[in-house]
Amino acid sequence: MDEKVSIRVETDPSMTGTEVIIRSGASPELIAGIARAIENSLNEEHPKIAAYDGNSVILVEQKDIVRVYSENRRIKLCTESSEHDVRLSLRDMEMMLDPSVFVRISRFEIVNLKKVTGFDLNMVGTIRVNFTGGSFTWVARRYVREIQNKLVNICGGGDGR
Repeated sequence: MDEKVSIRVETDPSMTGTEVIIRSGASPELIAGIARAIENSLNEEHPKIAAYDGNSVILVEQKDIVRVYSENRRIKLCTESSEHDVRLSLRDMEMMLDPSVFVRISRFEIVNLKKVTGFDLNMVGTIRVNFTGGSFTWVARRYVREIQNKLVNICGGGDGR
C-alpha cells in the first residue's frame, strides 16, 4: 500500500457504541481493505487447534498453520517447523478454521493463504502452491475457481479471471 493513511481516534463519552468513518479520495480497493481489516479485528478469535504429538497434546494457533491434509485416513496439521496428527475430520477442521484465510485446494487439503508465497502456473492445467519455508503442494483442478475468488476477495479488485 503506497498511499499514506492517517488515523484519528476521538472518544465521546456520550456515545453508546462505536462508529467508524472512512474518508478517502483513494481507490475503492484500499477502502475495502481497510474495512475488511476492521471487521476482521472485531470478529471473535478463531480457536486454537488441538494437535497430537505422540501422547502429548499441543494447542496450535491458526496463524501458525501452513496446511491441513488427509493422508492414509489420518488428518495431519503442518506448521513451518512441525507436523502433527489431528483427531478431527477435514470437514470439521474446515469449519473451525478462519474462512478468510484458509481455503480448500482439494478433497484432501486445506491451506493457509497467509503462508503461501506464490502460485506456479507453469504446468498446463495444474497449479503448484509454494509456502513459506520452501514446501509446496498442488491444487486440484476443480478447486481453482474457488481459490481465484478467495484471492480476489483478499487482495481486492480484479475480475476473478
